[in-house]
Amino acid sequence: MKTKGLLLTAFTVFIMFGAVLGVRLYQGQARYDEAERLFEAGAYAEARELYLRLGDEACANLCTERLNDARYEEAKRLLETGDYSAAETILTELDPFRESAALLKDCAFLRAGDLAANGQPEKAREVYITLGNYPGVKEAQEALIPALYDRALELAQEGDLKQATTLWWVCNDYKDSRKLLKRADKALMQQADKERVKLNDLSRRFGNPFYLETYQTNEAYIIFPEKPNADTRFFLYFPGGRDTELYTEFLYYYLANPAPNTLAVFLRRNDLPDMEGCCRKGLRILDEAAADCGVFPAKVLAAGSSLGAYPALQAPIIAKRDYCIDIECVLSLDAGNEWSEAELVSTTAQCKKLAELQTRLYLFQPTWVDTSYEPIARMVNEGCWVMLAGCLHDDHEQISYDVLGMGVIDWALTDRSQHCPGEIYSFRRLMK
Repeated sequence: MKTKGLLLTAFTVFIMFGAVLGVRLYQGQARYDEAERLFEAGAYAEARELYLRLGDEACANLCTERLNDARYEEAKRLLETGDYSAAETILTELDPFRESAALLKDCAFLRAGDLAANGQPEKAREVYITLGNYPGVKEAQEALIPALYDRALELAQEGDLKQATTLWWVCNDYKDSRKLLKRADKALMQQADKERVKLNDLSRRFGNPFYLETYQTNEAYIIFPEKPNADTRFFLYFPGGRDTELYTEFLYYYLANPAPNTLAVFLRRNDLPDMEGCCRKGLRILDEAAADCGVFPAKVLAAGSSLGAYPALQAPIIAKRDYCIDIECVLSLDAGNEWSEAELVSTTAQCKKLAELQTRLYLFQPTWVDTSYEPIARMVNEGCWVMLAGCLHDDHEQISYDVLGMGVIDWALTDRSQHCPGEIYSFRRLMK
């Protein structure tokens, strides 16, 4: 009887075990069926998860392969439709799947093109360099040079001379790259010289408690902007007299109403008759002062009083030739001895060059001065743009005082389309 009971119990356990096993087998088959359904439907990621739970690595790997195939095709579609950024993300995750490496280069090439179009040619160049001999890269890099040239100037003006020199070096002989590279390299060397006394060092500060941003050397007075930046402007002033010391009253008039955010250099002597040497001196000081405060001159306003007007009129030619600086506007403040200085007035060749440079010449003179003066007629007849600014206050020195003290310098540093400060000028364009 006891044996019969044990057999019954064993049989019951067997039945129960079989039932559980059957349920599990059924459930496993159901999961397989679900995984196959997902696989057939293209839901490879979900199917892969089920196969991994079922311990079927072969099917899971097949799902991975199909999933990569689908993502690869999606990346190709995105690339073809122009969404290379999304395509690049997918291909980076897939690499080295199939031809993903080659497609990534396609993405990089397109990305570089966008960087160039969006004003970042230096970053575009960095991408092109990584592409080696990729078709079209050489031509694309050559096409970048004009933008790299302009971008280098922007970087220099922002104070990033190191990056600017790199780009100008790449530009090689394009436009004035070599001249600009030379200037920028010189500025970097100057900034690295720890023994040099900067032009804006406190030891050079002008001995006047009212003008703290004014400094002096044996050659010039320099007015630094309080916060120099990429928008800082530049002004170069040539004093009158025949190589005599600047009368500081002219400087004081300017300091009473200085042009905002402007680095101004007032030369102490005009070195006559060596006008070229004077211009080179002024431009050198301007460059050195700019390097000392982290800016880079590209455009400069020049002005000269009396005999200083003559080197001021030579400055655009020398600045462009030797420094690649554009002096787009010159203010002649009652040229000395009524234009009768035969050795100092602009020659025919110089007038032609000024016309070629399209320099705007503003002659602040008594109202009756015009082309009846042969040197003025020469400038006009050779194609120079000449504007007579007839001065109501026509005293020789007063003309300079008014221009320097009434905000005319600030006006001349802008587009000059606005009303000139004061009510004492009558403007008349001089024509042939």
